[in-house]
Amino acid sequence: MLGALFKPKWQHKDAKVRLQALSSLEANSAELLGLAQNDPDEAVRLAAIARLIDIPLLIKFGKQSGKVAEIARARVVALAHNTYGQDRLFAEVFDWLKDQADLMRALVENKKRDSYIRRLALAQIDDSQLLFRIASTEDSSARELQIEAATRLQDLELLRQLEKHYGHNNKRLRQLVKDRTAQEQAREQARQALESLCADLEKLGSTGQWAQDRTRHKVLLESWRKQATAENPAISPDLSERFAKADKTFTERLQVYEAEQAVEAPRLAIFEQCLKDGLALQKQLEQGEQLLSSEQIDQQIEALQERWVKAETIKGELQARLNQRWLEQFMYLTEARDALAKQMAGLDQLHQCLQRAEVMRQSEKPVQSAKVTELQADWVKIKRPQGLQQAIQQLEIRFQQAMSSLNARLQKQIAQRDQTIASLKAELAQMEADLEAEQYGEAIDLHRKLSQLLQDHTDLPARELNEMKGRLKAATPLILELKDWRRWGTDQAREHLIETAQWLENDESLDPQVRAREIKALREEWRKLAHMEPGQQRKQWKVFDSKVNAAYEVSKQHFAEQANEREAHLKAREAICAELENLYVQTDWQAAKWQDITQAINRLRKAWKECGTVGHKEWKPINDRFNAAMDALDGQLNQERERNFQLRQGLANTALALSEQADVQDAVEKAKQLRSRWQISVPSRPKDEQRIWKQFQSSLDKVFERLRESRQAQRSEQDERIARKNAICAELEALQTLEGEAFSAAYAQVDEQRKAFQAIRDIPKSVHIKLEERFQRAELALRERANHVRWQRKLAELDQLAQDSEQRKQALHDDQVALVAQQKAGENLCLQLELLLNLPTPEAFRQARMTYQVEHLSEAMRSRSAAQDREQNALKLLKDWYRLNAMPSDALTSQQERIVAVRKALAGA
Repeated sequence: MLGALFKPKWQHKDAKVRLQALSSLEANSAELLGLAQNDPDEAVRLAAIARLIDIPLLIKFGKQSGKVAEIARARVVALAHNTYGQDRLFAEVFDWLKDQADLMRALVENKKRDSYIRRLALAQIDDSQLLFRIASTEDSSARELQIEAATRLQDLELLRQLEKHYGHNNKRLRQLVKDRTAQEQAREQARQALESLCADLEKLGSTGQWAQDRTRHKVLLESWRKQATAENPAISPDLSERFAKADKTFTERLQVYEAEQAVEAPRLAIFEQCLKDGLALQKQLEQGEQLLSSEQIDQQIEALQERWVKAETIKGELQARLNQRWLEQFMYLTEARDALAKQMAGLDQLHQCLQRAEVMRQSEKPVQSAKVTELQADWVKIKRPQGLQQAIQQLEIRFQQAMSSLNARLQKQIAQRDQTIASLKAELAQMEADLEAEQYGEAIDLHRKLSQLLQDHTDLPARELNEMKGRLKAATPLILELKDWRRWGTDQAREHLIETAQWLENDESLDPQVRAREIKALREEWRKLAHMEPGQQRKQWKVFDSKVNAAYEVSKQHFAEQANEREAHLKAREAICAELENLYVQTDWQAAKWQDITQAINRLRKAWKECGTVGHKEWKPINDRFNAAMDALDGQLNQERERNFQLRQGLANTALALSEQADVQDAVEKAKQLRSRWQISVPSRPKDEQRIWKQFQSSLDKVFERLRESRQAQRSEQDERIARKNAICAELEALQTLEGEAFSAAYAQVDEQRKAFQAIRDIPKSVHIKLEERFQRAELALRERANHVRWQRKLAELDQLAQDSEQRKQALHDDQVALVAQQKAGENLCLQLELLLNLPTPEAFRQARMTYQVEHLSEAMRSRSAAQDREQNALKLLKDWYRLNAMPSDALTSQQERIVAVRKALAGA
């Protein structure tokens, strides 16, 4: 209770008292640190934080949130002005400082501050004079800072001053000035280019050439878009505003002009069309493309003039320019008309001669050679006019065509005449030969035929014609006598045909088709006899015809039944055609189901083939209808067949390219996509289908074969990498059997083996995990053994130090003051070792331990050392203890017990 009365004020239970007591605490005291971290009152904690000078702790507070973080950050900013030795910590939280302009200037100008934080602060400076001063006053030890300051200078003149004074021994500064000068020149050129674009845009619309200006406007906009980018340092708000203003002005003027043109466009179109028609007529007259009379030409010119006069005029100077153009065009037309009229007179004779040739060509009368020769001579004599070359050329072509046709007809006539004479003479010779061979029937027929032919061919040469008539006349008496004998023979033959017809009428066993053919043969024989002897057959004909008709009744009924069947077949074929036509009309060919359509067409084609016969007259129309329907469908099918084949040919070509692509995995993915896209809508010829499929499939096979080879190679490489990792693990495991210096030398290579092990990648994850575990087990075992060896050595060193210390202590004289000092130093070392290793302290020294902990609270909070660091520090403290001189024996005994406990703890670790 009395202890509570004498507590310091900073431990008072009243927060206000603690708050007032803060001013009495040192800024780096453990008490202030404790209050900043643990005081239950927020105001006290904030006030304590505001007085702290422990930068690491303040940074820790500043990374939190709320008022604590704000106060801590403000305190860090305040301390950054005059706190040295902590610049690396300040650099970690530079974002807290960079908004303080005065602090940035102070950091940059203070050469005692760390160069790293000075460079960070320099990046926040825009003052040209300060940058110039830093760049010109820094010594060679801060060359990087000097270069960075020069780099941030935007004033080229200041940079040149730097280069003039310091560039002789600073290559980087000279290069910087050179680069900046080049940049400035490029910026100036870019600015001039942009100003030129602005000036050109401002001039648009001033010349009245709106079509050219419209195109130029687009070019300028595209040029501005390419040059006026964010990366272009020459672009400025003034230039952008100037260009935008010029663009807006021209656009408005262009819109006004286009609006006016839209109103005047229909009227202008009339005048332009009239000028265009006049120019076309002028070219027609000049080139003589179409021969017109003077009246026709005058009518067309007057029609153009009337259209021009009646058209509604246009406002402004444009109408005057149009009128001037029309006046010039009208004059050209008049001149062309007059010139053409002179030339037309020279074409009349050519026309007349051509008309004679064409009349002779169109006549059906035989062509006379003399007249053809006369016509050709007249054409050559006619003098050609100088103009109208095209019209003359056309007349020449027409005349040559007519003459070619006449000459061809003449040659054909000569050939036919010679052939006719030869044919007639051959038949005369054959007639005479038949008479000699007593083949009187053939001779009689040839005599009648030759008589008629000689009467028809009056155009034959007279000498040849008279000769052939004389030979025919010489054979006439014998022919007349033979005709009388043949007439009696034909009557007997007709009686025989009547008997055969009677037999056909009575024989009911004959097949209707056979009966019909026999009746047809009988009628044919009767016609031949009638042709041989036309007279004396009427009575026999009536009997023959009645018999034949009676015999044909059976076949007639059979043919009627066949006609009914053909009618049914015709209806079936019409239904097939209708279905084909409906299929074509009702199909949406943009989204056609080609497989269904193909199946339907094949079904209907098969049904067509299976249909029976139809009548001869009906066959051609229905067959044409079927072919037309099939042609229409085949047209669509052929288009799809061609499109689909070309598509698949493209896929085959793409597959061929994939087979040679370097990236195998990408090629495989694309090959899978190609295979999914291979669809046959309408098949082509089997030969073509086999060829393209073989090409496509072989290319894909090559891709997948390359994939298999690549995977095999990858597996081989993986196996090799796994083998190397296994070898490294085996080497580590083999190191455990080494002893002494050999083990130490081998263990020094463990880190290199770890790097080599980790450098081997791209193996299966499961194998990698197992090998990683094997390597870690081997490495852990080696490290444990290495630690054991290392600690054994260190403990051996401690033993040697202990022996040396014992000998030294015995050798020293008994100096009481020195003994007490050594005792105190030893107790202090023991206490530090126990705190460091978290070992219990003897009862007699616990108060000293508590006092030491309070005094070194700040240091303990900053210390976050790892276990290995604590062990190293403990070894250092142990060596310091063994280096102590003599001390009282009872103190030595007590400390030695504590040192033994420390060594056991270290050995256990």
